[in-house]
Amino acid sequence: MGEESSRSKPAALTILIATELIFAILGFGSAFGMLSSPSGKGMGLSQDLLENTPVGDFTLVGLFFLAFYGVLPTVAVYGLITKKRWRWTDVVNKWTGQHWAWTASVALGIVLLLWIVVELSMLGFLSGIGGVLQVIMTVVGIWILALTMLPSVKSSMKFDD
Repeated sequence: MGEESSRSKPAALTILIATELIFAILGFGSAFGMLSSPSGKGMGLSQDLLENTPVGDFTLVGLFFLAFYGVLPTVAVYGLITKKRWRWTDVVNKWTGQHWAWTASVALGIVLLLWIVVELSMLGFLSGIGGVLQVIMTVVGIWILALTMLPSVKSSMKFDD
């Protein structure tokens, strides 16, 4: 997959890129907050949130956010914009028939939804801002998946061997 042709990106692809870019910025910020203050106090998080979880502080959650909510969408955005081909991703490209960045975007949407399922199973629906964030994360996960499945996005991110 080489350089972008003279045609412009579909609007849905531009929206997907913007969504993932904003999400990455928020993901890096959240990760930084949790890693710089593992007790959660720096972000106004209560240790009580971790009561029914297998972790004692927010360090592992911060690392998860760094990897999956910061790095993953950043790398996906890079690929969605540049359509850079990496030979080592060809196995994924050939398996899905799509560029690796499209697959990374699908993975991001799935990870978001799985995180909410795990969070709900451990913590239940949170009150206040926590509950609002659970709803927002669910909507963003669905939004990313919906955008990636649009024919215009799939067509523009098709893998050409």
